[in-house]
Parts: sequence; structure tokens; C-alpha cells
Amino acid sequence: MTMSVSRRSFMQTAALLGTGLVIGFRLDDSTAAPPATFSPNAFLSIGSDGSIVLMAKNPEIGQGVKTSLPQIIAEELEVPWTMVQVRQALLDEKYGDQGAGGSTSVKTNFTALRQAGASAREMLVEAAARRWNLPLNRCAAREAKVYRSDTGASLTYAELAQDAAKLSPRANPKLKAPKQFKVIGQPLPGVDVRAIVRGQAEFGIDARPAGALVACIERCPVFGGAVRSVDDSAALKVPGVVRVIRLDASSRPTRNGAGVAVLATSTWAAMQGRRALKVEWDTRGGETESTASLRAQFERNLANPAVVVRNDGDTAGAFAAPGARAIEAVYEVPLLAHVPMEPMNYTAHVRADGADVWGPTQVPDDVQRATADLTGLPLDKVTVRMTRSGGGFGRRLVVDYACEAVLLSKASGQPVQVVWTREDDVRHDFYRPAGMYRLRAALDGQQRLTAWDVTGSTTPRRAFANPASPPFATEVFPDAFPAGLVPHLRVAYTPVVSKIPRGALRAPGHNATCWVDQSFLDEVAHAAHKDPVALRLELLGTGDRELPFRDHGGPMWSTARMRHVIELAAERSGWRRPAAKGVYRGFACHFMFGAYVAEVVSLRMTGPNAFKVDEVLAVVDCGIVVNRSGALNQIEGGIMDGLSVALNQRIDIDAGRVVQGNFNDYPVLRMHEAPRIVTHFVDSTAHPEGLGEMSTPPLAPALCNALFAATGKRIRQLPIRLG
Repeated sequence: MTMSVSRRSFMQTAALLGTGLVIGFRLDDSTAAPPATFSPNAFLSIGSDGSIVLMAKNPEIGQGVKTSLPQIIAEELEVPWTMVQVRQALLDEKYGDQGAGGSTSVKTNFTALRQAGASAREMLVEAAARRWNLPLNRCAAREAKVYRSDTGASLTYAELAQDAAKLSPRANPKLKAPKQFKVIGQPLPGVDVRAIVRGQAEFGIDARPAGALVACIERCPVFGGAVRSVDDSAALKVPGVVRVIRLDASSRPTRNGAGVAVLATSTWAAMQGRRALKVEWDTRGGETESTASLRAQFERNLANPAVVVRNDGDTAGAFAAPGARAIEAVYEVPLLAHVPMEPMNYTAHVRADGADVWGPTQVPDDVQRATADLTGLPLDKVTVRMTRSGGGFGRRLVVDYACEAVLLSKASGQPVQVVWTREDDVRHDFYRPAGMYRLRAALDGQQRLTAWDVTGSTTPRRAFANPASPPFATEVFPDAFPAGLVPHLRVAYTPVVSKIPRGALRAPGHNATCWVDQSFLDEVAHAAHKDPVALRLELLGTGDRELPFRDHGGPMWSTARMRHVIELAAERSGWRRPAAKGVYRGFACHFMFGAYVAEVVSLRMTGPNAFKVDEVLAVVDCGIVVNRSGALNQIEGGIMDGLSVALNQRIDIDAGRVVQGNFNDYPVLRMHEAPRIVTHFVDSTAHPEGLGEMSTPPLAPALCNALFAATGKRIRQLPIRLG
């Protein structure tokens, strides 16, 4: 949103330490009356009444940033967490980027938010020093007060707020050393936990203004289809139904599809009206797609030459070398839906002079741009309010459901809340791509891994959103383990064209390729008669090497940090000691978004084709841990998510339609299936990295490797089916 700037109160902006996040500092001229509050930047304000308000700039989708981001500010501001009030920010350019995706919120805001808090702290200290007529080094901030070193006397921040507001902020405030942290690193509960437990927290589905209509939309069941005709006579007779509106599909694949919307005075009336519609669809060839047709295309592609995206050494020569032995396997992953607990919903009120939109999203700036495009309004006339989201997992990186609300409000002239059912959510998702991968590895006469060759074929997600995007991006990772660790490596890829919408799902790309790579590496270890952990350590070597990771990763990754999490996981799990009788273990490790994770899965067989996962141990190096409680939640949630996918989930297509519809045929993990989770964070003073997605990718390969240890069967297709 564009800010207005007056001549008497202007914004002095400074990019902090090259982070790209711009902080605005308000300076009042000498004739202006002293402000009642001290608001040195966009992220905090301190009132003369003692109130301390910190802004949460990014959307809260369950990843904990509404707590962890203000926690960073509080640390450098030197205020007790118990004194802090946290408020969710509106979308506004003064906050910088406000998206939530790629596990970036903490890592990209860490330094800038520390500086925001430190700058305010220094201004408060200076205000106290001036009042006492003391040098700055004789004053220090602590517990929302400034103390003088000679007498121990103090002034509260509330007492200093008006004086501090008259001062100019320092461009490069001094930051604390990590050993001085008192708030960062603490296991603080989420700021909304109490409100959530009491049913008081506002999620998107709760954000319905007075007088708003509710819309339920009948969408084309076949992807890429259109409305041919509609008979809405019965729908309009349903009590509470106000209007029926036809929606044409956007030319942009990540915006709204074709459908018929029923607007009513209640959710129930809208749903009943929708059921009464009689719609004839033009499926436009989409009915020819199926799970079987996709698989056939994958198989054809793997049998034919592919585009090589990385080629180190002489892979063909390594396989042909005297004494070389080849190991080969083909792995397959299905389409996956996101199924956040809160289905898609969004609210819009479009007027001639502006628009208010609010609801659950990971990309409020995309919502704003889409609203401006669809209404013709300038960006500064579109107000985006962020509610809590009942889960995101990448689904809310797409704004199709928000576009529906905007279009319907514009057409009806009233505020409209679009509400999806669970069946809508499952059958009209932007799915994790399906794919097939052929892997080959070469062992020399000394049983050393000398060559690694992977060819992938998937329904690429980025190419769906933007045909100009390289189709292999996030479908295969040319720099992923063991790239750079074997002398001969080849990575190749062929896309499959499909009308099925695809998008990012928690740990996009990695949630497939880590399973493929780490499962196959276990196969290689078994063929070489080596311990799976020992093989990984052998490949990493001693010392430290910084290797490039160009996509969804680095830009660099450290072999020493990876080796450390592997060794620590082996130590903490007792990997090198015999497992208890009847317990079988599997191992996997992964690097993504700057973080290193190693996991050990322990399970028991409960029948010929049945098993129970008893424990998952995770060792994580993500740099500084800002909120230990939130970090644990993210690791544990990612493991549960990965287990749910590995055990239960797949989306099937028949005649262009999604077969599954709800949790009865797309089940999520149940409580009795949940394992014990033991998490160890590596003590670190390194810059914090992403954490929300890192524990998901290694779960499936560690589980499948444990099942091989138990049964001798390799799992090369998900979800797991032993029978």
C-alpha cells in the first residue's frame, strides 16, 4: 500500500545492512508538538502510558512469526516479553516484503528487526543521558528502563518516550552479541495461543463484515474447462439466495478458474443454492487426463533422451570402467493436495473509491496487485488486512480464491465472503507435482561411489504458473546431495505438459527429490556392504567445503555442518549400537533453505504388512533459534506432515477429475499413528535460517529405509504399500 507523506512529517528511509528491508523513521520538525508516543520506526511504539506495541509484519499461517518476529525486536529493545503487545500489521510498503513462503520470514528479517529495536533503545538511552546530563556510556537500558551507572537511578521507557521522540535515530545501532540474548532463544508460547484456545482468534473464515453475502462456487470438475450453460432457476428459489453470477476463467493460470457462484445471506443457503444449480461444462480436452496417462508419459520420457541440467566428469565412462558395478532403480511420486485445516476463503468489499480485502494468505502483496488488476483501482486504494490462517503449506501462495471474492464483490456491489468446502479444497487445489525418477549409481572395484545419474520427469509447477520458467526448476536439484561429492554426476529432466494445476507444497521439490535421493543412497550403501551413515560421511570427507546450491537452498552449503548433524544424529540415536529386539531403524539427511537436518526413524513390525513408527529423532542446524518453542513446533509438525504423506496420501485423476474428495479418501495422520519425536538443535551463533519446511523431506526416506531394514523390501512408490 502506498503511504502519503506530508511536508511537516516526512519519512527518512534507510536500507539496513543491505537486507533490502526498508525501515522508515519519522522526524518531526521543531515547530511540531511532541508526540504522545515514541514511534521511531514502523515496527514499534512506546506510549507515555507504558504501553509497548510491536508489529508482526508477515502473515501468521501457523509458522509462529507473529511471535518470533516481535521477539527479535524485543531483544534489542531491551523490554521484558511480558510487557509487550503484538499487533498484526496491515499490508504496507513501509514494512518491506510481507510474504510468508520459502521459510524466509525470520532469516530475511532478523538483522533489520534487530536494528529497529536497537535503534529505538539507543534513542531512549540518549534521552535519559540528556535529562541527567551524563555521557552515553554512563547509561544503559535494561528491562524497559534506562539506568545511570553512578547512582543506579532509573527512568522508565514511558517516562522517556516523549523526549526520545524528538531525537534522530542512529543509522547503525550497536547490536548485542548472541551471548547477551535474553529473549531470543526462549521457548515463548505463541501470542495468540490463549485467544485460539478460547475461540477468540480471528481466522480468515471468521472475518465476515456485517451485511456481507456468502458465496459458494460450483467449479468445473475438469481442469481447464469452461461453463457452457447454466440453469439457475432452482437455485434462485432457495431461501436466502440473492444472486447467481457466472465466472469466466482468468487468462492467468494462478488466478480464478471457471465457475458459477451462488450468493446468499448465509453459508447454508449458498451451499443449498449451489446444489440446485444445473451446469453444463465444456471440458475442452481436459477429460483425457488420468493418473494412468501421466504415468505412461513419465515412462516414455525416461526411455528417451532428456535435457541435461548438470554434467560433471564422464558419467558414461564411469559406468563402463573395468570392475564398475551399476545399481539402478525407478521411483515414483503422486500428486498431493495441501488440505490445510481451514479451507480456502476470502472476503472482499469493492467500492468505486477503493477496496478492502481480508482473509488468510501467504502473499498479501499478490492479493493487492490482483485486486487492483481486477478492479482498475490504484494500489493505494486497496487495503489488505491479514488474518490468521488455519494452515498454509504453500496453498495460500496462490490467490485464486481471493480473486473470486474480488470479482463477486465487484459484480454484486456488496461485500462478499467466498467459502470453499473441503471437497472444493481437495478437488481444486494447486497440487504437488507427480513424477518419476530413474537413478543409476556406479561402484568401482573398491566399492566406492564414483558416478550418480538421475533423470526426472514430472508435471512441473513453475512451468504451470509461467511457461517461460525453466521446467526443471524445483523438480530436480542439480546441486543436491551427492552433487560435488562424486567425480561423475549427471542430472537430466523432461517435463510433462498437463492442465492439472500445480503449486508449491511444504518443502517444494525437496519433498519428492529427498525421498528419491536418500532412499537410493541407502540402496547404494547396501550394495556396497557399507553402513548408510558411514557412506554419507565417506562422501562428505573431513574438513569443510562450501559447495553451491543454486535453487531453494544456499547459495552455498557446508559439508562440515552436514557432517556434524549426521554424526550427532548417529550418536543421539545410538545408531552404532545394535537396536533393541524387533526395532528397525532408517536414516536420511537433507539441506534446504540454509538448514541442515538428519533424521532417524525407529519402527516395529506389527504384522506381515503392518508397522508402527515408534520414534523419529531429528538433529537440526538452523543457526540461531529465535523461539525454541516455535522451532520445536515446526520440526514436529513437519515430521507429522511427512509421515502423513508417506503413509496415506495421493491424488488420483480419472477423466480429468480428481477422484478423492475429503479426509475419508485423503486421510491425514491420526493421533494413534503419531510417533514420539525427539529434536536436538545444534547450538549456533550463525545467522538464523529457514525452519518451517526442513524436517519434512528426510522423513519419508528414513522411514522407507527403516522398512527395508525390517522387511528387505524397497519402497519405490508413495504412499507406502507393503502388501
